[in-house]
Amino acid sequence: MSLVQTWIARFKQLFEGSSFAKHVMVVSGSVFIGQALSVVVGPINSRLYTPGDYGTLAVFGAIFSLTGVVGTLQYEMALGTIEDDSEAFHVLVLCLLFTGVWVAGSVVVTVFAGAPFARWISKGDEQFGRFLWYLPLGIGFVCLYSALSRWAMRKRAFPKLSLTSVLSGVIASSCTVGLGFLHAGLMGLVVGSLAANVYQTGTLSHLAFSDYRTQRQGFSFEKLKAAAKRHYRYPLYTTWSVLLNSLSVYIPVFLLAKGFGSVCTGQFSLSQRLLFLPTMLISGAITPVFYSRAKQAQQEGKLTSLTLRLINSISGVNAFFPVFLALFGELIFVMVFGAKWRRAGQYSAALAPWVFFSFLVYPLEALPLILERQRTSFLFQIAQFILRAGSLMVGIAFHNDLLAMWLFGGTSALYMLVYFVWLFKLVDGPIPKVLGKLGKDLGLSLVCFGGCRLILWWSHGNLILTACFLVPILVFFSIRGVRQILQGKQEAIAAEAQPEPLS
Repeated sequence: MSLVQTWIARFKQLFEGSSFAKHVMVVSGSVFIGQALSVVVGPINSRLYTPGDYGTLAVFGAIFSLTGVVGTLQYEMALGTIEDDSEAFHVLVLCLLFTGVWVAGSVVVTVFAGAPFARWISKGDEQFGRFLWYLPLGIGFVCLYSALSRWAMRKRAFPKLSLTSVLSGVIASSCTVGLGFLHAGLMGLVVGSLAANVYQTGTLSHLAFSDYRTQRQGFSFEKLKAAAKRHYRYPLYTTWSVLLNSLSVYIPVFLLAKGFGSVCTGQFSLSQRLLFLPTMLISGAITPVFYSRAKQAQQEGKLTSLTLRLINSISGVNAFFPVFLALFGELIFVMVFGAKWRRAGQYSAALAPWVFFSFLVYPLEALPLILERQRTSFLFQIAQFILRAGSLMVGIAFHNDLLAMWLFGGTSALYMLVYFVWLFKLVDGPIPKVLGKLGKDLGLSLVCFGGCRLILWWSHGNLILTACFLVPILVFFSIRGVRQILQGKQEAIAAEAQPEPLS
């Protein structure tokens, strides 16, 4: 058997065996295509749009994400744990009702307080005020997608979710590139985002409407009130926990916009997006499948093994990427995106530690909900928000954006490490073993890429000589990551056939 045939056979193995692995591969395929589109289109858009355009869009995106958290009061998170379809449908209706309230409220703010709000949220950014009409539309679409996508996960409609994700990415990319060549400015980014949102919500709404036909006869306001009361923990605890978590993620956007302007915000936005590529590819694919299976695994006594094989599959896959960008980020950003994005490359070195530990945390964030540890999780979110906001405000006080980035990246990495240890303890996972493996992967990455960086310095910037060493190392780590995922998948098949061992 040839080498190509061997790798094809190994790839086919990913779709055999456990349903968990199948669903992961279905979702990861769509995430991979979506990220591949962003990689292809990114260098084009970075030359068609300015950092200021991306900075203004990032502020809008941060507002949408934060209001999307509060808009449904996190009731959609209950859809993955409710066994009765009628009760789940009433929870979905609750989410849609709250979405309508928030959209109406945003219209009022836009009409009657638009100008003061625009001046308050941005530092002399005139574009933000001109595009304030985008606010109610974006809030509505974010809230709708949050509820409808959770309903699709409940129905395990992962192929539909995957196809929707891919096609919405194609639509957004087509609009932004086409309008960018027409010199549309920020309008091109806004229209691309809106077009993708319309397609996503429109497609997923068909799935909910089909269930509406079977559930509408049993619908009643009494059941609606009962569902709201039964799942009160989500608005009471989860909403504020997730809101604080989102604030911690998006606080750089708001503080950088007010402290340094939209150009600095745009540089940060591009750097963050590129750094999180492997996280979005792997964690973004695994998280919805893990969430849909975790509750069942807990009931069957298999939650520990499910979590452990998830971590074993991904713990070292992302180690090389943040190290690579930390050492070569400035050079890569200038070569790929253009000289005006040099600052984004400098930011990548400061943010790399945060990304490194975030990769482990994101797939496990559903554990406090499943194990009903929302209160402790909420305290963690408070600590995270204080650390991140404080670090950025120190940088703003010294009028130094690089200092702000280094402090933000360091405190975020420290928090993510502590939070991961707590999450893993919830399922009695072997923390020393996982951290030891992670340390070995990190050390190997530092040695390999650090050596390449020394070669670049020793050769006085000779890119050809450096590439002769760097390209084989990148290929090595890529193959190593695929083999690790394959090994984790084989362990998943064996673990699903066995009961959880008694502690």
